[in-house]
Amino acid sequence: MANRPIRLGQIIAPFGPGSIYTDRRGTPHVICGLDHWFKRWDQTRGLLPCQDRSEFERFEPRLASLLDVGRFCAPPDFRIARSGQTSPPNAQLYVPALRFPRWYRNTRSGEMRRFNLNTQRLDPAPGGGRWKPVRFISVCAAGHLCEFPWKDWIGCQCAGDDGLRLTDRGGSELTSIRIECLTCPDGSSGRKGKSLAGTTMKPDEEEGERSSFQKAGINCPGDRPWLGEGANETCNRPLVGALINQTNIYFPKTISAILLPDLQEQDEEVSQIRNEIEQDPGTCGIAKTLWNMNNRQGAVALAQVSLQGRGLVREAGQVEKALESLLGTAAAFAPNAALPAIPESDLLAFRRAEFNVIRVEVNDPDKIPNLRVIPADVPNDLVSWLSKVNLVERLRETRVFYGFDRLEPSRQLLSGMPASAMGQLFRDPPNQAQERWLPAIEVFGEGIYLELNEDRLNDWQNTNANWLRSRLSDQFVIRLADVFQTLPPLAPANRSWASRYLLVHSFAHVLINQFVFECGYSTASLRERLYISADTNAPMAGILIYTAAGDSEGTLGGLVRLGRPDRLGPVVHRALNRASWCSADPVCSENLGGQGSRLANLAACHACILLPETSCETINQGLDRAMIVGTPDNRQPGWMSQLLEQVYALE
Repeated sequence: MANRPIRLGQIIAPFGPGSIYTDRRGTPHVICGLDHWFKRWDQTRGLLPCQDRSEFERFEPRLASLLDVGRFCAPPDFRIARSGQTSPPNAQLYVPALRFPRWYRNTRSGEMRRFNLNTQRLDPAPGGGRWKPVRFISVCAAGHLCEFPWKDWIGCQCAGDDGLRLTDRGGSELTSIRIECLTCPDGSSGRKGKSLAGTTMKPDEEEGERSSFQKAGINCPGDRPWLGEGANETCNRPLVGALINQTNIYFPKTISAILLPDLQEQDEEVSQIRNEIEQDPGTCGIAKTLWNMNNRQGAVALAQVSLQGRGLVREAGQVEKALESLLGTAAAFAPNAALPAIPESDLLAFRRAEFNVIRVEVNDPDKIPNLRVIPADVPNDLVSWLSKVNLVERLRETRVFYGFDRLEPSRQLLSGMPASAMGQLFRDPPNQAQERWLPAIEVFGEGIYLELNEDRLNDWQNTNANWLRSRLSDQFVIRLADVFQTLPPLAPANRSWASRYLLVHSFAHVLINQFVFECGYSTASLRERLYISADTNAPMAGILIYTAAGDSEGTLGGLVRLGRPDRLGPVVHRALNRASWCSADPVCSENLGGQGSRLANLAACHACILLPETSCETINQGLDRAMIVGTPDNRQPGWMSQLLEQVYALE
């Protein structure tokens, strides 16, 4: 077991269950699955249940419905039980981690030895050297994490794990690293040894290309060390060698939601009951399961018992109305909201519910304590481009971890949920629906919501139709829609949606890059949340820029202040001025068919509008600075080119 500090937010990403975390001493560990959470380690009795797990339970109704789980739990924070003092509740709780990889190498002799996952202290290395973890493991696209098949790779037939020696000559290629077995007979393949050349090449299964392990007849053993010893399963995916710090061996699946109130008219008593029920996440989770099973009577009875435990006796009819408000569909969050003309994906509909609420005023701290949205006046010089500016003085974001991928991120975000997450994160998945849970954290912060002028946007698309047609090829539009984080429409994507997306997303990046100089937050402390749809009946073109690193009391208002009319105009002017030129121009602004890892960017690079990947919800995909300010040789097609000319005139 490991005993090293790590921030709670990092347990959600990037060091969630199944990931490799290297501590400050250089020892790699694999973060354990959820079966091992909320347990206290005892030297004689092993893992023991915590005193009161309900303290860590969280509930977010929209995420619970989307992921089909009962509730969420925050990672336990470590509390020290000091000698001679009363122990705090739930003291000595860890998020366990196991030693992985298990193979270690003697730094002096090159001798290799295999330890156990739960080995806490290593035996002294013979010959005066020290044990150092090997750098190589193996993974497969099904999510398995395995030891590098040292013996199988060289064809060693010896019993046991003794006799292996790893020689590293320090070259830049894998041909300089060699593995051999000293106990194999002379002349055998094991005694001759073999380099690691070619073992890390990922096969192209579509082209029928096989990995080096497949050619050697080595199959994936289906190891899942984050679930403990012996948690293997059958696997038929090709095994690939990897370095322990390789970035593509772990892609965490996370999703977040902003807590939304029900804005429909309801009496004071129902609102109070809803707020009281929300304070018991465990009851909310079970009630949600019963509600989804059409057992409303059971959900109401459960909520009544919870309220009675706090000295509140309420009628069944009022409790049912409160549960309807809390657990109802996303459409109930905002009355009179426009409905899309064509069906949307679950994730896009999920985002639309936020759009419908955050664009209106929400200002009742007594009834709605975790969301406050105050409309602000749009600066006079921006009214042609912005239709709304809202100051989000307080918000609560819930971020949930629901699994991971290896080698390549999945393109089907919610495929197989919740069975896929339960099978991947639990050794013994919960049998009952109300017992399903996932790790989550809550972040309180502030933000600014801006909505682009829809008429101006449509006029810009029509006026510059020829320029957009020449800049956005059909292949580029397809690649952009293939980036699943962009939440494309269910119908085939077209230039109308693509140009809208590039414009809104690029504008968000331009603003964030300028906000960091004005509000006191670092770039990594700000995040974007995009609301984009080209639906004819209910279009969306909104941006929420908010803090991602606030404490439990929120933030100090530095970001919200920038949304005031006297500040926002000058900030946008400076942002446009910065975005109009890039140190990599004219190359950056040239239409080379696409930039970025998926060729889904145009005029975008690290010298102009790219952000830290934690701040961008698409990992820096779907950007084109020219949509806003045009190109150095032709400013006219830019959406804000007219405002940019005014900025130049003022200088």
